[in-house]
Amino acid sequence: MKALSVLFLCVAAAATGATIDNDHVRVLAAVDQPHHKGALHQHDVNRVMIYLDAGDLDVVYEDGRVDHQHWKANDIAWSPAGARHTSENVGNAVLRIVEIELKQPGPAAAPQRSPKLDPLVIDPSHNKLVFENNQVRVFRSTRESASEEMWHEHVGAGRVAVLLTDLDGQVTSGDGKVSEMRGKRGDFFWSEGTFKHRAKNIGNKGSEMVIVEVK
Repeated sequence: MKALSVLFLCVAAAATGATIDNDHVRVLAAVDQPHHKGALHQHDVNRVMIYLDAGDLDVVYEDGRVDHQHWKANDIAWSPAGARHTSENVGNAVLRIVEIELKQPGPAAAPQRSPKLDPLVIDPSHNKLVFENNQVRVFRSTRESASEEMWHEHVGAGRVAVLLTDLDGQVTSGDGKVSEMRGKRGDFFWSEGTFKHRAKNIGNKGSEMVIVEVK
């Protein structure tokens, strides 16, 4: 794990199995090998799941229930805390998943967003809502090569950004300071708190990422 930018309190985890672990989230790069059945376990907190690969999972609960899951590459899902179970990748290829565990319950009052700085409001062609609940708001964000975002902010405790493509970018803060944001598909980043900023894709290809705003 390395600090990406002191200015934005941004931390990246790139290697397989690496994590970001703070008061708000634990983010894990999980790799499910084909036909390997995991041990009986349960998840005590809600999670956001980003499936980097297409694949099939069989989740078998202690009471005998079986959940057959089929995922496409780049699917995003809400996974609530639940009963004990085992999980098996029943496909023939490795299945990579970014798992975001939410350590805190949703706040008593939702964070207030300024419509003038809400990325989903000011730039809906590049930011598409996936889902929202009392703990998170999750959306996809795309950017063409050499294009720059509008000034915006993310409210709440912080956010996780998960890259669905390689990224070569720059982030400019409201006070004019510039930092780099670079990574490979599957890398993820944590940024604390609320701050006005805009990012530019300085690479030669379009970029896509998942933004998980933690309330």
